[in-house]
Amino acid sequence: MQTQVAIVGAGPAGLAAALTLSRSMVNMVVLDARQPARNAASPFVAALPGLDHKAPSDVRAVARRDIEAYGYADFLSEGVVDIQKAADGFILTLSNDTTLAADVVLLATGMLDSLPDLDGLEALWGNSVINCPFCHGFEWKDRKWGIYAHRPEVIDAAEIYLNWTTDLTYFLAPDILLPNDREQVLLEKGIKLVRQLPQALSGTNNALSHAHLPDGQQVALDCMLIFPRQKQVELVSQLGLELTNAGNVAIDDGYRTSLKNIYAAGDLTYSGHQNTPTAFHMGNMAAATIVMDLCFAS
Repeated sequence: MQTQVAIVGAGPAGLAAALTLSRSMVNMVVLDARQPARNAASPFVAALPGLDHKAPSDVRAVARRDIEAYGYADFLSEGVVDIQKAADGFILTLSNDTTLAADVVLLATGMLDSLPDLDGLEALWGNSVINCPFCHGFEWKDRKWGIYAHRPEVIDAAEIYLNWTTDLTYFLAPDILLPNDREQVLLEKGIKLVRQLPQALSGTNNALSHAHLPDGQQVALDCMLIFPRQKQVELVSQLGLELTNAGNVAIDDGYRTSLKNIYAAGDLTYSGHQNTPTAFHMGNMAAATIVMDLCFAS
């Protein structure tokens, strides 16, 4: 099979790119084998105009319907296990042992979340245990929040969460050093500090009720924020792309990676405010660059 563009990943960034490429009459194959989607545990997508509070699967279905109406994209439910440079583009080896030849590649693979080893987390993740206050904080406004601070940078943003609640408890990993002046600032704002991480969470019907500490204490909570550590998918690691100090794929202003004719968009390029609207924007912009580069190359 031969195509102009191979899009690896059919999340928000990949879908936005596919729609823009379709409207630019560029032929493409969209590949996605990750099931379930990274945000599948979330009950809805938030802050997306026109689709606010829609289920992640519904948002993807609407986007795919729009893309397929143009007739320039083929969707394959296959993963990509290898990408090799060829004389006139790239050869992608798919998970079904077939190959795809493409002039250019857009990586929209997202990131892999590494959740902490915390009993009870899986049943609550995406519902009352969240990782983005802008996405899901509104539903928990003025409730009892906990922040799982297992990384030093998590404590830097403490004041932000007071926007949603004044009942805020920080659980600090023992190896996080909190300067005395910083501790005083947080305490003066009414933020409670617990110098141990929970070892378990409990609740019913996806609703968090308590964090259980190693010393036997229980802290009543309605919501907890956890920012998981992340890593690139194996395919991206294999390519040897230049990465930022934070481990994201390095891109220029046009979403070009360090390898010519390989582009990247979405969460794999950005560790900041990862959400669906941001990924849509990145996919759209990357697709525009691809169209311009294809035009100048012809």
